[in-house]
Amino acid sequence: MKKIFFAIVIIGAFMMMDSQPRTEPVKEDTTPPTIFVLIENGGTVAEEDQEEALNTAYSLMQQLISLSRRKATRDTQINIVLSATPNRISWSGTPTKLRDDAELVKELIAFRPTFSDLVMAFDQIETTINLNDPKDLSLYWIGPVIHVPFQTTSNDIQIKVPQDIPAELALINFSEQLKTLKIYRVHEEQDGTLLTYMRAIGVIERSDRHELDFTLLGAAQTRGSLNNLL
Repeated sequence: MKKIFFAIVIIGAFMMMDSQPRTEPVKEDTTPPTIFVLIENGGTVAEEDQEEALNTAYSLMQQLISLSRRKATRDTQINIVLSATPNRISWSGTPTKLRDDAELVKELIAFRPTFSDLVMAFDQIETTINLNDPKDLSLYWIGPVIHVPFQTTSNDIQIKVPQDIPAELALINFSEQLKTLKIYRVHEEQDGTLLTYMRAIGVIERSDRHELDFTLLGAAQTRGSLNNLL
């Protein structure tokens, strides 16, 4: 009788175990990181500053190429947007493709004595984000953070700084998605305005909570950080 009772208890236990809801294993997100690089290459960069601006861009490109050495980052999708041609992604691809296309990318970054439309550039970035829905998103921005709308076609561009950050700048729409936001070569008279804007859209707060890796550097500070831009 005891043996029969013991068998019933065991069978009942197995039945209870089998009736427990089974949870599916959590699938690891294998979506590769996405990086946007915004380079201001219009008439807002003074001729005497262009060489250092190019050095910053080239240093960043070299560090992006190095992402190909690690399994976790070798499939990173890199998108380059230029303020002088802001209505398209000027180049996109993996770190390995960036290495292979290095000379082409250098030619694309050439400075032009024309408008430098940051609003259109950020609209293009936002459109690309919405189309691809990246999960790991970073933005690197090489300044001076001066907006000249594309309607300005004169070769003699007049710039007054500080200038307000355009209210329609689309950064506000996706800043909460960013894991990294690093801005280099900010004009010395634009940094206060830019910091005020970043505080208004919540970037500083997210940085203080360690939810966002945020950097804002002027020209001299950027010069001292060329080996560590990522």
